Amino acid sequence: MRFPTARRAVRSLVAAAVITAGLVAGNAGAHAEDDPRVEQVRQVIAALKPLVKQPVCDQVPEPDRWVDAGIPDKGSANVLISAHRGANTLAPENTLKSYEYAFAYGVDMVEVDVQQTKDGRFVALHDSTVDRTTNGTGNIADLTYDEVRALNAADYEPWKGGEYDPAQIASLEEILALAQRVGRGVELDVKGSVTEEGKLAELVGKYGLIEKSIWNSGDPRILVAEPGARIIYNRDSWEPGFLIYEIGQVAKVYGSTLAEYSPESIAAAHDACAVVMPHAYDAGAEQEVAQFQLARSMGADGVQTNQPALIVAAAGEAVHSRLVVHRQQKAHGDDVCLVNAENGLGFPGKTVHLVKGKGKKSINLTTGHDGCVTVPGVNWRGSSVSFAGDGAVHASTARLVPSKG
Repeated sequence: MRFPTARRAVRSLVAAAVITAGLVAGNAGAHAEDDPRVEQVRQVIAALKPLVKQPVCDQVPEPDRWVDAGIPDKGSANVLISAHRGANTLAPENTLKSYEYAFAYGVDMVEVDVQQTKDGRFVALHDSTVDRTTNGTGNIADLTYDEVRALNAADYEPWKGGEYDPAQIASLEEILALAQRVGRGVELDVKGSVTEEGKLAELVGKYGLIEKSIWNSGDPRILVAEPGARIIYNRDSWEPGFLIYEIGQVAKVYGSTLAEYSPESIAAAHDACAVVMPHAYDAGAEQEVAQFQLARSMGADGVQTNQPALIVAAAGEAVHSRLVVHRQQKAHGDDVCLVNAENGLGFPGKTVHLVKGKGKKSINLTTGHDGCVTVPGVNWRGSSVSFAGDGAVHASTARLVPSKG
């Protein structure tokens, strides 16, 4: 398919290179300089390089380590964590609540599947159709923003009929405002319905999030609008170390599955001052921590995860918590909320312990929506409240206000 402008031609070239790169090499020369895929990728690099504005890389390259790394690199001291579609095991994927719960755990960014509606607005949805996760049908590109927002984004298992049903598909503006408020970034996975990448980049820039965010797209219009945008390159297994290093001149983040990486490819990316953040979830939910640990042992700087709480704990980066008591009317039990002490976002599914009368009376309660739980009745007023802490969230204490009289 031909595109009428030079920018569209580069976009086509990017797509062709990605498709070609995905082919499995069938001969011994697949990793050599004369592999035709090398030249195809280099053409993309040459087209994008004049548009990229990144800090000067002062890393001295060590090409020998791209072949045999020896002792693997040590990844970033601050583990980079991206929450895939938000905290999608705690709330429906790509909803504002899933992003709030992810940021409660202090992740560096949330991954957002960006779609564009018929009338040009940006929303968060993974599929090209609304069928799987909502009560609607059809292509999202054929629906207006208002039509999309009227859908129930919790109309699928395991959320249907639960406390998050109904839910609303999040607008990109809502997510960007949330990220701005907590001082974190967004990983933008730009989907096929998006036709105005420049407009999208300008919107992210409006919220001051370009430096904190990363882009799963090589469309040059992003860089034309925001030259400081960081592009993700989804590594395949065929690229030789020298090409990984060259790609790092335009793509400062490496993603894709962990199986595509080795200490050598990570060393080549680091020599280009890029960071490596493979998926932790491809081997299944029970293997996420093990995959994270394997990635770190090879030198990766972080991961993209479905379970941010587990990865935060495994990284040793637990966040501080605070117990907040909301006094209710005299005849009703108070609300207790366990929240991130820095940004005020709640932790659902945590156990808080109430003790009254020198330990003679106690009860355990589990936090729910927004990290809150209602104390059963007024007789617990004056009790001490505590959260014992876990690997992802530090302990905290509070006290219910005593009843008057």
